Amino acid sequence: MQNLEQIRAAAALPVAQHTTKADVNKIPAMIITNGLLAAIAFANERKNDGQEAKRPAMQAVFDGAARHLALVGIVPGAIDSDSLIRGLAGPNRPEATSVRLQRATTEVLAFIAYVKRFAACDQDAPAD
Repeated sequence: MQNLEQIRAAAALPVAQHTTKADVNKIPAMIITNGLLAAIAFANERKNDGQEAKRPAMQAVFDGAARHLALVGIVPGAIDSDSLIRGLAGPNRPEATSVRLQRATTEVLAFIAYVKRFAACDQDAPAD
Protein backbone atom coordinates (compact mmCIF):
# COMPACT_ATOMS: atom_id res chain seq x y z
CA MET A 1 0.00 0.00 0.00
CA GLN A 2 1.34 3.41 -0.95
CA ASN A 3 1.58 6.26 1.52
CA LEU A 4 0.30 9.75 0.71
CA GLU A 5 3.73 11.03 -0.32
CA GLN A 6 4.02 8.22 -2.90
CA ILE A 7 0.52 8.92 -4.18
CA ARG A 8 1.31 12.62 -4.56
CA ALA A 9 4.57 11.91 -6.35
CA ALA A 10 2.95 9.42 -8.73
CA ALA A 11 0.18 11.91 -9.56
CA ALA A 12 2.66 14.76 -10.05
CA LEU A 13 4.96 12.97 -12.48
CA PRO A 14 2.67 13.08 -15.55
CA VAL A 15 1.83 16.73 -14.90
CA ALA A 16 5.50 17.66 -14.50
CA GLN A 17 6.43 16.08 -17.83
CA HIS A 18 4.50 18.82 -19.64
CA THR A 19 5.42 21.66 -17.30
CA THR A 20 8.40 23.84 -16.48
CA LYS A 21 9.37 25.28 -13.12
CA ALA A 22 8.41 28.73 -14.42
CA ASP A 23 4.87 27.45 -15.05
CA VAL A 24 4.57 26.31 -11.44
CA ASN A 25 6.61 28.82 -9.43
CA LYS A 26 3.88 31.42 -8.91
CA ILE A 27 1.03 29.06 -8.08
CA PRO A 28 1.72 28.43 -4.36
CA ALA A 29 2.01 32.16 -3.64
CA MET A 30 -1.22 32.80 -5.56
CA ILE A 31 -3.02 30.15 -3.52
CA ILE A 32 -1.72 31.47 -0.21
CA THR A 33 -2.44 35.10 -1.09
CA ASN A 34 -5.78 34.77 -2.87
CA GLY A 35 -7.10 31.33 -1.98
CA LEU A 36 -7.40 28.11 -3.93
CA LEU A 37 -10.61 28.97 -5.76
CA ALA A 38 -9.30 32.34 -6.95
CA ALA A 39 -6.05 30.77 -8.14
CA ILE A 40 -7.96 28.14 -10.13
CA ALA A 41 -10.21 30.82 -11.61
CA PHE A 42 -7.11 32.80 -12.67
CA ALA A 43 -5.58 29.71 -14.27
CA ASN A 44 -8.83 28.95 -16.11
CA GLU A 45 -9.24 32.44 -17.56
CA ARG A 46 -9.96 32.38 -21.30
CA LYS A 47 -8.74 34.60 -24.11
CA ASN A 48 -11.12 37.00 -25.82
CA ASP A 49 -12.41 34.25 -28.11
CA GLY A 50 -13.67 32.38 -25.04
CA GLN A 51 -12.20 29.10 -26.22
CA GLU A 52 -8.45 29.14 -25.67
CA ALA A 53 -6.95 29.29 -22.17
CA LYS A 54 -4.71 32.24 -21.39
CA ARG A 55 -2.49 30.12 -19.14
CA PRO A 56 -2.68 26.52 -20.42
CA ALA A 57 0.31 25.27 -18.41
CA MET A 58 -1.10 26.66 -15.18
CA GLN A 59 -4.49 25.17 -16.00
CA ALA A 60 -2.84 21.80 -16.64
CA VAL A 61 -1.32 21.88 -13.15
CA PHE A 62 -4.76 22.45 -11.63
CA ASP A 63 -6.26 19.74 -13.86
CA GLY A 64 -3.69 17.34 -12.41
CA ALA A 65 -4.43 18.58 -8.91
CA ALA A 66 -8.14 17.91 -9.48
CA ARG A 67 -7.47 14.32 -10.50
CA HIS A 68 -5.23 13.89 -7.46
CA LEU A 69 -7.88 15.29 -5.08
CA ALA A 70 -10.41 12.88 -6.56
CA LEU A 71 -7.98 9.99 -6.11
CA VAL A 72 -7.37 10.74 -2.43
CA GLY A 73 -11.09 11.28 -1.80
CA ILE A 74 -11.11 14.98 -0.97
CA VAL A 75 -13.16 16.02 -4.03
CA PRO A 76 -14.68 12.85 -5.50
CA GLY A 77 -15.46 13.04 -9.18
CA ALA A 78 -13.13 15.94 -9.97
CA ILE A 79 -11.55 15.34 -13.36
CA ASP A 80 -10.33 18.82 -14.25
CA SER A 81 -10.06 22.30 -12.80
CA ASP A 82 -13.62 23.23 -13.81
CA SER A 83 -15.11 20.26 -11.99
CA LEU A 84 -12.80 21.00 -9.04
CA ILE A 85 -14.26 24.49 -8.69
CA ARG A 86 -17.78 23.08 -8.86
CA GLY A 87 -16.90 20.44 -6.27
CA LEU A 88 -15.43 22.96 -3.84
CA ALA A 89 -17.80 25.89 -4.30
CA GLY A 90 -20.80 24.68 -6.22
CA PRO A 91 -24.16 26.00 -5.09
CA ASN A 92 -26.47 23.51 -3.44
CA ARG A 93 -23.60 21.11 -2.74
CA PRO A 94 -23.63 20.05 0.91
CA GLU A 95 -20.15 18.57 0.53
CA ALA A 96 -18.68 21.99 -0.45
CA THR A 97 -17.70 22.92 3.11
CA SER A 98 -14.98 25.21 4.38
CA VAL A 99 -13.23 22.22 5.97
CA ARG A 100 -13.10 20.46 2.60
CA LEU A 101 -11.74 23.62 1.00
CA GLN A 102 -9.03 23.82 3.68
CA ARG A 103 -8.09 20.16 3.15
CA ALA A 104 -8.05 20.66 -0.61
CA THR A 105 -5.85 23.74 -0.30
CA THR A 106 -3.33 21.93 1.89
CA GLU A 107 -3.24 18.92 -0.40
CA VAL A 108 -2.94 21.00 -3.58
CA LEU A 109 0.03 22.88 -2.12
CA ALA A 110 1.72 19.58 -1.28
CA PHE A 111 0.92 18.20 -4.74
CA ILE A 112 2.29 21.32 -6.46
CA ALA A 113 5.51 21.03 -4.48
CA TYR A 114 6.05 17.66 -6.15
CA VAL A 115 5.16 19.00 -9.59
CA LYS A 116 7.70 21.77 -9.09
CA ARG A 117 10.39 19.30 -8.00
CA PHE A 118 9.82 17.08 -11.03
CA ALA A 119 9.28 19.84 -13.61
CA ALA A 120 11.97 20.64 -16.13
CA CYS A 121 14.04 23.75 -15.64
CA ASP A 122 13.60 26.47 -18.21
CA GLN A 123 16.66 26.80 -20.38
CA ASP A 124 16.73 30.59 -19.93
CA ALA A 125 15.92 30.64 -16.22
CA PRO A 126 18.44 29.88 -13.49
CA ALA A 127 17.95 26.58 -11.67
CA ASP A 128 16.66 26.66 -8.09
